[in-house]
Formats: sequence, structure tokens, C-alpha cells
Amino acid sequence: MTLLRKHGLWLVFATMAGIVGAWLIYASRPTVYLSTAQVDVEPHVVALTTPIVPNMGTEEQVATSGVVLASTARALGAKPRNLATDLSAKVTGTANIMSINCTMPAAAAAQRCAAAAAAGYVAFRNQVGSSKIDQAHDPLHVTLVTAATLPASPAGPGKRILLPLGAFLGMTLGVGAIFVRDRFDDRVRDRADLERCLDAPVLAAVPRVWRRVADPALVFCRAPFSPAAEAYRYLRARLNPLITSVSDHGAVLLVAGAQALEGRTCVAANLATALAHAGDTVILVDADLRHPSLSEVFSTGERPGLTDLLAGRASLEEVAVPTEVPGLRLVTVGEVAVRPADMFEVAGLTRAFAGMRAVADVVVIDSAPVQAVSDAIILARVSDLVVVVADVRRTDRGAASAAVQEIRATGPRIIIGVLNRVPSLGNGQVRSSVTRESESLAPSPSVPALLAGKVPPRGPNGQRWARYGATRAGQRGPIDTGNDADQAPGSGQDPG
Repeated sequence: MTLLRKHGLWLVFATMAGIVGAWLIYASRPTVYLSTAQVDVEPHVVALTTPIVPNMGTEEQVATSGVVLASTARALGAKPRNLATDLSAKVTGTANIMSINCTMPAAAAAQRCAAAAAAGYVAFRNQVGSSKIDQAHDPLHVTLVTAATLPASPAGPGKRILLPLGAFLGMTLGVGAIFVRDRFDDRVRDRADLERCLDAPVLAAVPRVWRRVADPALVFCRAPFSPAAEAYRYLRARLNPLITSVSDHGAVLLVAGAQALEGRTCVAANLATALAHAGDTVILVDADLRHPSLSEVFSTGERPGLTDLLAGRASLEEVAVPTEVPGLRLVTVGEVAVRPADMFEVAGLTRAFAGMRAVADVVVIDSAPVQAVSDAIILARVSDLVVVVADVRRTDRGAASAAVQEIRATGPRIIIGVLNRVPSLGNGQVRSSVTRESESLAPSPSVPALLAGKVPPRGPNGQRWARYGATRAGQRGPIDTGNDADQAPGSGQDPG
């Protein structure tokens, strides 16, 4: 039933298609009327002779033979060849009763045709017009028992039968198609399915966000009371104990995914915003060198970024640009190298993130797909936590399993999952789908028992940046803490 509810719209569409198909069949079918006359075929009892049992199969053919057709055509003033497709005979049951049927476009014409055909068959079989001697030796005798009827409605099933039948067939085909599609569908279906693929806990299920409501990458700020924003709050609450457990000097959190278009950038941007709203100092890093997008999300334009920091062309102060969210700074990709695959090496990334750890509580990294390039694997080596994002519409089970195996091969670290773009989640469903008691997370060896504990206070926003700026004031001047009065009104308020 859960599967049928999930694909309820498809089931409704299939049912409606069946009804429309039945109506089209009814509308395209020519209107004909059927009239029936019944005759009784019995052996002709002659003295001193054995009665001959009639062969009703032969009599069906005789009733539509050329002789009967000719007499019927003369009675109707028609041609025998035209009546051949309209006239039929059928024996029902074990009795010697035969029905002679005739179909015509008009009810009266059908009645005249059936009456003429029955009369022609009776005359032929009883040898009307022959001598009495011939009639006396006729082995069969035919009697008209039911005169040709005047049909009151067209022949064949009507709308009252066709439309319900079409609805039933459409629904049946729809249910069959749903189960067949589900059988061969290898995509991640739900939270439990993703947990089996990752062999790790899934901490949140983020509902699908329509662009007419808000930009999915900024839904936490633009639609703070939406189910998606609430899902990110629960994800933040579940991640906070993990963040404080892995490092006392800033944690590096990598947002990864197996394939493209799974929503990694949206999860990274909203998670970083949610952490900053809670009082953390956060640096959001765009490490997708092939398809950078965070600069467009936060409207920072082209400026020095991660590649410039790794190459030594810019400092952390220069590449970490403040955003409209207090406490959140963005490091864009920067100048894209000709050979981006050679930009990432563990030693350089370790030095760069060590500087970020010193001035931020959390460093959130948006990376390229794991199965597309090796960048995410290298970034995983210098990360403390890895959030694996899966899309219920796009992510294959095999791809998710392969991606998490690649990440685990880089060394022991905490891995958690996030299910993205989950359809039809309401306010009440978000709470139940994104939270779970701590004992459900305990069996995973990669998740510490701190998940059930309280989060030590961190912040307020900007403290680390203020200290970092003070130590470098004589070199580069004061640094913007991101809490200026000209920030967007209300951007520092956490509606949750």
C-alpha cells in the first residue's frame, strides 16, 4: 500500500487513461442493431422409419448458406453479398433451438432482415413449394418459435459497461506498471534504503523545494518556516555533537555525493547557514573546480578563492568573503586552473584547512561528485566528517554504495547520510523523518555516543575572526567580522 500511495498520481492517470480509451472505443464503434429470431429443428417422424437426429452444426451453415441468403435478399431488395456479413446463426445449449441473427444500422431494418432470414431457412428446410410426397419424406422439420424482435438499443456493450471496464483495466495496468517499475528501479527509495547502501546512519530527509517558493540553496534564509528549513535545523542538531567530538579547534565537514545533480551544493549552503544561525563561526568552501556555483548562490562575483589560497597568491583573509549571514564566510573556487586535477594535494589542503580551523568552528566543503573525479576522495583525507547526499529521484543504490566505499578507503572518519528532495513531506512528517532516537544510531561504529549529549556553547559569531584579525592587524589591517550594521535586516535571527 505504501508503494501505491507513493505512486498514487500515476495510478490515477492510468485509471483515467483506461476510461478515456473505453470512451473512444465506444465513440468510434459504428452503431448497429441486432434482431434475433429462433427456430426449432426437430426430426420428421415418418412411419416405419428411424428418426434422423439433426446435426445442429450443419444447420448453422445451412441457415447462412447461399440459398437462404438469396431468398432473404429478394425479400429485402438487397444483394446477397451485402447480407453475408450481417447474417449469422448460432445454437445455444443442448436443445435444437437455433437463433438466426441479423445486424443493421437501423432497428426496424434489423428486424425485417432477421424475419426474412428465418422465413427463408424455414421454407428451405421444410421444402415449401415441393410436393406433399417430398415433404413427407423430409427428415427434418423446422418451426419458428420466436419471431424476430425489434431491438430497443444498439448491439454490443454500452457506456455503462465499457467505462467501468476501462477504469478497471486502466487501474490494473497501472498497478502492474508500478510494481514492475519498482522491481527494476535501482534508485534509492527512502531513508532505510539509503542507510543500507551507506552502512551508516541517515540523519535527515530534506523535502523537495520548488523554485517558485524559494531558491533551494537559500531556503533556510528565504523560507525559514518551510519544512526544508526545519529539516536543516534537525540536521544541525544531530551534527553538533559530532562536530564538537572530532576537534576542539574547528571541524572540517565535507559534503559529498556519488553523482551529479544530487543537491550537494544546496545541502552545503543551507547547512552552513544553519550552523551560522546557531552562533558558530562557519567557513563555506566551494571545492567543485569543474562546476563551481556557490559564488552565484551568494552573489559574490569573481574574486580570489581556494585555488589562489593553495597556490600562495592570496591569504585566507583575502579569499574568505563575508556573506549576508553573520558568522558565515565564503571561499569561492577562485581562478580555475588549466589542469584542475593537479590543484588538490593532501599537504597543501592540510595547510589551507589548518588556517581555516584556527578561525572557524566549522569548515563546510562543497565538492565534486565522487564517481566523476578524484577531488572528493582527496578532500575526504583532510576532513573530519563526511555528509553523503543522495537524491531519491537520481541516486542509484550501486552508485551510493560505491561512493561510500571510496570514502572509507581514505581512512577512518565519521560518515553520515542525508536524503535530499524527498517528496510530499509536511510539517508533521519532517520531524518524524529527520530525527531518530540515539539508540538507532548507536550500532554504527563510526558514530560516537556523543550524539545523545548536549552541545557545548560555541561562538558568538565572529570571535575567532576577531582574534585572527587582531593578530594580523599590523600586517593587513583589521578584518571584517561579518557583523556590520548594514547586514540584511533580520538575517542573524534564527526563526527555529
